[in-house]
Amino acid sequence: MLLQWDDQGDNRQMALDLFDAFGSREKTLQANLGGHTGVPSFAGEDAARFFARHFNRPA
Repeated sequence: MLLQWDDQGDNRQMALDLFDAFGSREKTLQANLGGHTGVPSFAGEDAARFFARHFNRPA
C-alpha cells in the first residue's frame, strides 16, 4: 500500500485501518512525506515491481 502521509484528500487513519484489514501474509505499507502528487519516483517503481511479480505470472 502506498500512502502519502500529508495527503489532504485522504484520511490517514482510514488508510491505515484498510491496510490492517488486508488478510494477506505478504503486505507492505510505504508511507512518504508529502501530498497526493508528491509520490517519489522510487515508490512508483516499487509498485510496478509488485504488480509485475503478482499479476504477470505465466498461465
